[in-house]
Amino acid sequence: MVQEMMSGVKNFKQAVMPIIWLNCIFCMGIFEIPINRPRYYLSAFYVISMLTGYFIMLYKEFYIFQQLLIQEFMLYYFVVGVNVLVAVLAIILFWWKSENMNNIIKRNSIADNTLEALGIKSEYQKTFTNILCFMAIWIAGMITIFITYGVWAHRDIGYWALLCHEICLCFPIVINSVVDLTFVSFIRCIQVKFQKTNTLINNIVQYSANESNVFKIHNRHDNTSIAFVMANYENNKDKMHLIQTLRHLHLEITRIGQQINHAYCLQLLLELAVHFTIVTTNIYCVYCALFGQLRVIVNNERIIAMMVMACIYLFKITLVNWLCTSVSTEAYKTGEIIQSFEGSSIDNDMREEIHQFAQQLVLNPLNFTAADFFSINNRLTGKFLATVTTYVVILIQMNTSV
Repeated sequence: MVQEMMSGVKNFKQAVMPIIWLNCIFCMGIFEIPINRPRYYLSAFYVISMLTGYFIMLYKEFYIFQQLLIQEFMLYYFVVGVNVLVAVLAIILFWWKSENMNNIIKRNSIADNTLEALGIKSEYQKTFTNILCFMAIWIAGMITIFITYGVWAHRDIGYWALLCHEICLCFPIVINSVVDLTFVSFIRCIQVKFQKTNTLINNIVQYSANESNVFKIHNRHDNTSIAFVMANYENNKDKMHLIQTLRHLHLEITRIGQQINHAYCLQLLLELAVHFTIVTTNIYCVYCALFGQLRVIVNNERIIAMMVMACIYLFKITLVNWLCTSVSTEAYKTGEIIQSFEGSSIDNDMREEIHQFAQQLVLNPLNFTAADFFSINNRLTGKFLATVTTYVVILIQMNTSV
């Protein structure tokens, strides 16, 4: 079944279709029935119905919280409230910028077409597989969270009440995690395009010292070679035209990355608030449970559940930061490859083109930010952990009731 689906993936939109449908299901997408025919009214009706049903269920489930003695956990209420608020804002932000996803997909398709024109095949099946891998990790995380919340309540309420309780708690969490999954999937596609562009530029440098007009581009990611015929690239003018094309392509890929960041920057900022709240709360509750500072008895299962929850959200923020760093590094690596042209025998026009390319890289860096409040990279992971530690210590010193 999966192989049949992969064989039918022939463009970028089809490759990211699982992400598109996932966004539609969780109120952050516009249904297209059939493909490329958006159904705005149907999508709006679906979103309104889903949110109305959710809030009615949430209102009716308040008595379950009291039954579980959750009124003793004030921070627990705060975590639930933050998740619901951020999920609703994520839906509103999508509909406010509803055309962003389509524009990102179209620009990615154009960049892929340019790479194909330069001899680099678009591996849409591989893109589809990468997205399925991300989704598998996402599903595993959501199931773990679902089980984790179930551990809190399965001994105190019936199965039907437990199911409703899980839906009320996990629905906003799933919506927020879909934002992370979508962002990660798109920037991973950008990273692959930068890798292909850098591979091509690197081999042009090698070609400059090669009299043959046919050579192979080595793909370091799957240890295969791509036949690339440099027909009619026998003089500096032709090679300069190729460099110009690659310069514009690199700029376009950078702008796509910037558009992805702009489309999701506010959601990422809000998501970081959710991550911080959940990690801090769970670590503090684990500390209080271990040292007997809770006003209710917490068994070992619940302590493990809180630790698992904190680890899941730490993994999420670490993954996002690492991937953003990898994409920015790949974009920056182009400058290092371009500098290697200095050792080649090139004329003044080619040297000027190389200079413009290098200047473009300096003036248009690809840095991911959370609405310009701070950069999203590996350093943010360390700052995040330091901030969590600081606030946990403050809560301990204040002896805050949980």
